[in-house]
Amino acid sequence: MPDRAGAPIVWEPLGEDVRRTLELLLDGASDLHGALRAQIPYARMRDSGCACPCVYLSVDTDAVAAAPTGRRFGPVAGASLIAPDGGHDGEVTLFASEGVLADLQFCDWEDHGPGPGRRLWEWLGHRYG
Repeated sequence: MPDRAGAPIVWEPLGEDVRRTLELLLDGASDLHGALRAQIPYARMRDSGCACPCVYLSVDTDAVAAAPTGRRFGPVAGASLIAPDGGHDGEVTLFASEGVLADLQFCDWEDHGPGPGRRLWEWLGHRYG
């Protein structure tokens, strides 16, 4: 399937940083987080084209069930982003569509990214869900 510009959409295995970020965002004990966490091994990703490290997610729904989110599309987990100096640098939000992981969005207020030498998941601060 092509994107809007006609280029083929390429889904790749989850990168280590994205996988670990998803695991940390979904580390809660709720049934919802457990069901979404079970989708991680069956998820693939593609770049969103955003300057931040946002990615779209696709899950093999033949291999794992959708989670009971109770809505068609919306946020299912999030965290604050912490700059290397310890300041609040933005937010990350994980979205699901019809109970399936769909979108990992970063809002980096200062546009610095996680900082030199830091992995994506090390950028996460207080998690909420």
